[in-house]
Amino acid sequence: MTATPSTPSVSLQETLIAILKGQPGFLPSLLRLALTPLAALYSAGLWLYLLPFGLGIRHKTKLTCPVISIGNLTTGGTGKTPTTAALCRMLTDRGMSTVILSRGYGGANEHGCAIASDGHRVRLTAQMAGDEACMLAHMLPTIPVLVGKDRRQSGARAEAEFRPDVIVMDDGMQYWQLHRNVEIVLLDAIEPFDNGYTLPRGLLREPAPHLRRATVILVTRSHVADRKTLDQTMAKIRSLAPGKPVYTADLIPHALRQVEPPQLLDIHSLRGRRVACLSAIGNPSSFESMLGDLGAIVCSTMRLPDHSQPSAEELDALFRRAEEANASAIVTTEKDAIKLDGRSYSLPIVVLQVTMHIDSAEKFLNSILEAL
Repeated sequence: MTATPSTPSVSLQETLIAILKGQPGFLPSLLRLALTPLAALYSAGLWLYLLPFGLGIRHKTKLTCPVISIGNLTTGGTGKTPTTAALCRMLTDRGMSTVILSRGYGGANEHGCAIASDGHRVRLTAQMAGDEACMLAHMLPTIPVLVGKDRRQSGARAEAEFRPDVIVMDDGMQYWQLHRNVEIVLLDAIEPFDNGYTLPRGLLREPAPHLRRATVILVTRSHVADRKTLDQTMAKIRSLAPGKPVYTADLIPHALRQVEPPQLLDIHSLRGRRVACLSAIGNPSSFESMLGDLGAIVCSTMRLPDHSQPSAEELDALFRRAEEANASAIVTTEKDAIKLDGRSYSLPIVVLQVTMHIDSAEKFLNSILEAL
């Protein structure tokens, strides 16, 4: 059972998303009306940007080893980074040496090129490499992770220093300058194309028909969606990308880790306990629902914009509200835990560890290897 917190922390980002999704009222309607022509302008600008690639005037950089891109059409959380981790484990199990390229969003090296992990040790903090790259480096200690917005540069460095069999590009669908051999596109089962509009009227990074660029399509949160919704999503996918292999997947909680003192906890140890949540991810409601499914009573939440670093003041406010709500612990995500400093806190911090479970995983991997 989950309890709705009495004073939930709602970010500006969440407010804007609610407006874009149809929040009633005169001002929200006026804002949507004003943003609609801007979405058309955005789509036109994207078409003009891509035109030289389509005409062969501009060429994508091609690396010597194959590249797999994992991305999505929308902004926000569809599970790209957990999928990257799952795929890299599968490739490694097949005996393929792998390197990950991450943009390093929000890190000090985002506009440079740096090695977050060399496959032996993690070299950079979340502040230097960005939260997602640092999380991957810790989750996959034997796989090198490079960061930098220019994936042509980081890809060339990856080849020179690590000579991988394959490169996996996390969140790479909209990085047009680098050739990829396989394009894996993730879609949310419930809202695969958000409200149907591109930015800024909706959350689509590119129009829905661009799904035809996919090599393989992975529908996440498939077990959360009801049968009718999932069937509608699958029918839409088949109409936009006929003949493309489509698989389903879900984020599954698999472990709980207490930060201090360090220890693994039983996955069901939160059952019946009052907890507070801290998250700065693309889909915070999914994280909170997962805790409810584990039997936790969510009595307070703090949702921050994706990738953001919580300030000392925000953390103090979180712990104060948690104590007032009689929470026994603060539960956060792996992505957010690596950004917390080493100071002591009044309540234990527990990290929910999740993995992307891919249905028909062997067929999914074979579809990728055949395309390579």
